[in-house]
Amino acid sequence: MSTSTPASRSSLVENWDTETLIVFLHELNLSLDEDDFKIIRKQKIDGQIFSDMTEKKFMKDGIKRGPAMKLEKQAKILQEQTRVLKKGKIEYFWLFPCCIWSIQHFISWSTNIFGPIERNEAHTVFYNTLYIFRDDPNTSQEILEVVRNLLLKKKVNGKKVRKPLADISNRQEEVISERPVPSKLDSLILSAPVAKKRNIGEVLDISVNIPLRNDGSIDILEILKIAVRDFDQGIIALGSSRSYKSSNHLYVNSEHCIKVPRESTYDAEMYRVLVNWLRKVHGYEITGQWHLEQVCDDGDYHHLYCDLTIKKPDSPHLEALLELLATASISKLNGHFEQVFKYTEQLRPQEIWIVHFSREDFIVTNPYWQCEKFQKRGLNVVHFWHDKEFKNVRMSARFRDATGKFCEIIDEPILS
Repeated sequence: MSTSTPASRSSLVENWDTETLIVFLHELNLSLDEDDFKIIRKQKIDGQIFSDMTEKKFMKDGIKRGPAMKLEKQAKILQEQTRVLKKGKIEYFWLFPCCIWSIQHFISWSTNIFGPIERNEAHTVFYNTLYIFRDDPNTSQEILEVVRNLLLKKKVNGKKVRKPLADISNRQEEVISERPVPSKLDSLILSAPVAKKRNIGEVLDISVNIPLRNDGSIDILEILKIAVRDFDQGIIALGSSRSYKSSNHLYVNSEHCIKVPRESTYDAEMYRVLVNWLRKVHGYEITGQWHLEQVCDDGDYHHLYCDLTIKKPDSPHLEALLELLATASISKLNGHFEQVFKYTEQLRPQEIWIVHFSREDFIVTNPYWQCEKFQKRGLNVVHFWHDKEFKNVRMSARFRDATGKFCEIIDEPILS
């Protein structure tokens, strides 16, 4: 009978039940006693809940300070390991030659490396990356031919799949009607319905210049707002049923444990829009899943993955580094507020942004902000709340303006 080490199981932590978690903690030799495990059982702490636990929460449940500190440290380690593993799936396209790319091979490879992966999540990552290759003018002819063949093979009810973003150089009106229910093998990207008529020219007009601030620097917050308005509503809406996670203890529509879109859903949409707009039209460099290596506090090399970076074509420096989150708890937000500075040590961007998409109630009317220490180091934070259908989107932000002064926006409507 095969056994798996804690490290190899970390990618499955969100699927662990309480007993699996306890077995894992036993293996770590944290000097926990049976009373500690009884409390974990009594509180029904499973893999999803454990990742968001803090020392204070463990102590509130009755665990002593010493064990609570050890458990919080392990929760953070598991959280980061799981995050890194999820980020790693896009490396498939760099590891394997394009001649062997296929959705079946991608799923097989992802499962072997990271553990079980939801089919629709796999399709989201795979096909969104193909669209990016297809729309990038620097893509080689060899890769472009493979990408086109793969996209051609993927059909919905005998019809070619529409592009996730209309060709913005052709400002025509695009009407997308409701489609019949696809088979369970169809991907989130390829079956997402759009509920209303969209005029691409009204949303993303290529004649509009990059938004600038008073000092001539690009306005990252305005870029984010424009990009979010062009997200495919159908893809985000289906994320709650096909590429989802649990809100756990966070309230969504006054209820706990509601299915909400995963980070990969927003990540793919943001990447798609920025590439088609800033890269294709204005020549900016957009990099997703930037792979970094760093020696951390334990003395070992660690693999880090930065979500998105924006760079002007004629500048040696990055304009902005974007770290995306999805319906995150306060503890997870705090972890990323700190984590993002590990990326900045190597990439040296002009601006650092935490971009948090959330379904949590009151996230924009009562937002959680970065601490003063991180604010002084230049961390900007924006929260985007949206309803299930992505028809109502609101925003709150705390950010540094062109003068270096920090400003705050609360509950600004983005889509309604």
